[in-house]
Amino acid sequence: MSELVSVIIPVYNSAQFLKQSLESVINQTYSNIEIICVNDGSTDNSLEILQQYSDKITIMSQKNHGLASALNAGIKQMKGDWFKWFSPDDVMYSYTIETLVDEAKKHSNTIVYSNWKIIDEKGNKLRNFYESNYNELSNFEYNIRLLDGQQINVNTSLIPLSLFEKCSMRKLDDPVAIDYDFFLHAALLYNTNFYLIQKPLIKYRIHTQQLSHKNIFKTL
Repeated sequence: MSELVSVIIPVYNSAQFLKQSLESVINQTYSNIEIICVNDGSTDNSLEILQQYSDKITIMSQKNHGLASALNAGIKQMKGDWFKWFSPDDVMYSYTIETLVDEAKKHSNTIVYSNWKIIDEKGNKLRNFYESNYNELSNFEYNIRLLDGQQINVNTSLIPLSLFEKCSMRKLDDPVAIDYDFFLHAALLYNTNFYLIQKPLIKYRIHTQQLSHKNIFKTL
């Protein structure tokens, strides 16, 4: 049997794009997936939308404690061999998880990630985004570059469960930086490798209400 992938989707006032995002995860060619959606105190109709898919997803609800809290709540419940964080406004291709798992099986102690496409609020493609290819760098050389700034769009990544026995998504003053903080700990303290799949595996949506957009100046 194929290894289980746990997709955790933190949801906060995400109704506008939530259905499309959920359906893109539900309709993957890789079938052994559990989808855990953590409703972090949404005040719109996000919870009602989640409940429409209750036969296909696991729904958790909590008061609004922020992104790190929602992610860690989901991580505590997941049963998978692999963890995939996914945002409720982005879209997967049907083959995204299958491609990630196929590549991840070739590497040990490695986070795999990919290129991505940028779309607008209506789903129109704006451009391709090509991540820098560091596959041939030594761990030391990569870590130097990682210290200089975020290198990975976490929504494209697949992370081995074993890392969460060592690292956690820490709650920071800037919620947008928690993935970078996690990658730094994984790389510098636990010698984790990073491997780029050189094709786009998600559609990353740019819109005015997204958390990274609202916090862009603080994050930079």
